Amino acid sequence: MRRPSEFDETAVADQMARYGITRVPADQYRYKDYRYSKLSDAIAQARRDEQSS
Repeated sequence: MRRPSEFDETAVADQMARYGITRVPADQYRYKDYRYSKLSDAIAQARRDEQSS
């Protein structure tokens, strides 16, 4: 079985359907040059930066 490339959308969709995989949107939070998947992590870093300045 060949692996679908990220550019072969039909093959990717077929594989997802076959295995019952769903795509779920995920929020990202940016603080300075960093991205966080959890808002609490971004806030914690901002607070650390605030305290060190």
